[in-house]
Amino acid sequence: MLRQNLNALLNPKSIAVIGVSNDPSRIGGRILRYLKNHGYKGDIFPVNPKYKEIEGIRCCPDVASIPLEIDVALVAVPEKLVLSVLEESGKAKVKAAVIYSSGFSEMGAEGKGKQLKLRQLAEEYRISVCGPNCVGIIGFHNQTAMSFSQFLDVSKLIPGDIAFISQSGALGGALLNRIQDRSIGISHFVSTGNEAILETSDYIEYFLDDPKTSVIMILMEGIRDGGKFLRVADLALKRGKPIVVMKVGKTETGGKAAGSHTGSMTGSDAVYDAIFKQKGVIRVEELEDLYLTASTLSKCRLTNGPRVGIITTTGGGGVILSDELVSMGMDVPDLSEPTIEKLKDTKASFGIVKNPLDLTAQVVNDPLLFPKSIQTFIQDGHLDNIIVALAMVAGERSKERASYIIDVAQTTDKPILTWWASGSLSMPGMKMLENSQVPFFSSPTRCVKALHALVRYANILKKKDDWMMCTAPAVVNESRLSIKGVERLYQGSSHVLTEHEGKEILASYGIPVTKEGLGSDFDEIKRMASEIGYPVALKVVSPEILHKTEIGGLRLHLNDDNELRKAYDEVIRNVKHHKPNANIKGMLVQEMVSPGREVIIGIIQDPQFGPMVMFGLGGIFVEVLKDFSLRHPPLKENDAWEMIKEIKGYQLLDGARGEKRLDQEAIVRTLMAVSSMALDLKDVFSEIDINPLVVYPEGGDLKAIDCLFVKKHEVRRGIADD
Repeated sequence: MLRQNLNALLNPKSIAVIGVSNDPSRIGGRILRYLKNHGYKGDIFPVNPKYKEIEGIRCCPDVASIPLEIDVALVAVPEKLVLSVLEESGKAKVKAAVIYSSGFSEMGAEGKGKQLKLRQLAEEYRISVCGPNCVGIIGFHNQTAMSFSQFLDVSKLIPGDIAFISQSGALGGALLNRIQDRSIGISHFVSTGNEAILETSDYIEYFLDDPKTSVIMILMEGIRDGGKFLRVADLALKRGKPIVVMKVGKTETGGKAAGSHTGSMTGSDAVYDAIFKQKGVIRVEELEDLYLTASTLSKCRLTNGPRVGIITTTGGGGVILSDELVSMGMDVPDLSEPTIEKLKDTKASFGIVKNPLDLTAQVVNDPLLFPKSIQTFIQDGHLDNIIVALAMVAGERSKERASYIIDVAQTTDKPILTWWASGSLSMPGMKMLENSQVPFFSSPTRCVKALHALVRYANILKKKDDWMMCTAPAVVNESRLSIKGVERLYQGSSHVLTEHEGKEILASYGIPVTKEGLGSDFDEIKRMASEIGYPVALKVVSPEILHKTEIGGLRLHLNDDNELRKAYDEVIRNVKHHKPNANIKGMLVQEMVSPGREVIIGIIQDPQFGPMVMFGLGGIFVEVLKDFSLRHPPLKENDAWEMIKEIKGYQLLDGARGEKRLDQEAIVRTLMAVSSMALDLKDVFSEIDINPLVVYPEGGDLKAIDCLFVKKHEVRRGIADD
């Protein structure tokens, strides 16, 4: 039903303008004027009891009096009338509505209550609602201008294959003006507003089936239903339709859970960034990059790799592009020998033949040198992509230069992008490129960023089959024993498990933990130390003491019974002094492990996306430098490897400065186990830290030294039977 109504919303055959006005400056008047001016071909029914007719169209007093079935009601009435109008529309079997009115969830508690009533009405009458608090929808192919944005003062809409979804109405409309100024075509524009019923993910799903849309571009503030977004992002990857997103709001808005390193080091933007990487969504940082990247993905066929050939009429421009490309991880390779020989034969006085290729002033005397050089680069097997950089070419000559590029580009599947460094004197040629299938840029940085997005998306699609395998690894049977023991672990009022209890869960998932024992008096502790073997560590165990070192509740490198006795007395004394009322469950005697590289693996619960698995190096790398990676479970092995390799400190794991490569395979196994744990226990624990997790050189495995399990406020009963 939703899919059917979405089609009615985005491709309506009949429209009612409710709250229409004969004043074209008002919203109700502006919407009617834009519908007519842009040539909407369906039936229009103005609705307002104050008028008999407007602009020669008979005006109906209410929705019920409209003689035909209505696909979309455009609701342009004050907020206090919206609910009654929506109910009236529902009784008249209207399929969809665009509600422009503000005054709902954006206005606080009272507004949220009104929006809840709006949602209830929409669900009762099965009306697909865009908004409220939006600027509307524009169909560029069907000339359906259901918006009051002044962008529609343009004389003509330029249709194309990019769908534009914007959670900011005014900014989205303004950006449309810039987009169409660049002759970039759009299939649909949707301002989603407060998303009371339909949200961004619903529109994405619709456009994945739209034959007129090949790229989806989103100006995003946030996602309401993380699970739905994950599903449609997977579907987009399967269909091969790229999603390009500019996500605004980078501050850490998520709450920080007390006591958890993982919770304090991740924020909402870090989670969004991880989700985008994992699901093949292309994220950009600036508004201009949003539409230029989408346009490049629309115009270019997929590239075979990151190798770029640069042809330029300015040596300095070639250097700038080379620097930008290398800084973004792409390659400016040497030309093949056949290419070098061919270019040398083309013109003896050509200059140095290399990549970047500077055509020098010779191109002025021999204009055909320009297309011949591009064609030669196209044939070079060392190159996957070509950037043509132009400098000062004025007037008619600029058109000639542009036509050469356009003509040659039609002969190849290799992406050809252009950067033109000059200004208005070259505008005739620039306009030709803007109206062609060759991406054109006035900035070398934006040119390279767009090409980088094209390369990245091509890589994503090459790995698509692996990306789409979303089955979690089987959890060993023993792990179910820990889940069945959840109620036992939850006894007591503490909001965390003790380290010893947490390690019981880790071990059941196959994660190596330290040899240790929990003792209640010194004689028992001494016996355990003897069984484990000196040296040992001694730790106080209390759910009220999360950071033992801060109160002197930890002693390391104890080599015999005497040192153990002294440490025991000191820890007891320190705890009584700093935490006299703490619930002490005993003392943990633990083996002293060999030195290795400390890492951290954890789980957080994100309010939009649910459990997220986190990985990073220990110490200042995570706490100060914020160097960590995140992924949503279930992890595939490829996800785990990417988590390890994308942190800035990866070289410390891979054998930097002659050190031995650490056991990264063991880290991957642990990440996969934690992925299973994240799904199994998502209703039980809000956060989990394994910190430190000590990793040894290749083949030496790893070992969990400490851990923290933070309970959720309410445990879902019956989890042991799942």
